[in-house]
Amino acid sequence: MTYTHGLAPIVTVRGPGNLHHLSDDSNGGITNCVGIMPAPVAANASNNTVTNFLLGFAYSYTGYAFYWDGAGPAFWRVAGSQFVEPVGTSWSAATGVPWGSQIDLGVNVQSQAAAAVNRDNEVIVYIIPGGLD
Repeated sequence: MTYTHGLAPIVTVRGPGNLHHLSDDSNGGITNCVGIMPAPVAANASNNTVTNFLLGFAYSYTGYAFYWDGAGPAFWRVAGSQFVEPVGTSWSAATGVPWGSQIDLGVNVQSQAAAAVNRDNEVIVYIIPGGLD
């Protein structure tokens, strides 16, 4: 179950690109937020650089989705789990993260993203420094 007991999604990507993140389905009438978090500059120098992102949450939203637009592969897992799956590649085939539920693959959130306020570099995504080993 995502976002319960400290279990949040971790996205691991290789090389340059952007992690797109959507916060939607506000329980307080707040506008949806969408934006990107680019992989660090070091990742742009090499397609072999690995970046790990932790996807956070806000109590004001109960729906989240994300996708990766980079040239290299991207996988997600819930913190503490070794089970990994590929990340979505567009808003029409995104990875959905409903609060307190299982992660859904291939969800279409185009309309939610189109109605969202842009918050590039201000989304609830954190880069984990160093490796996870």
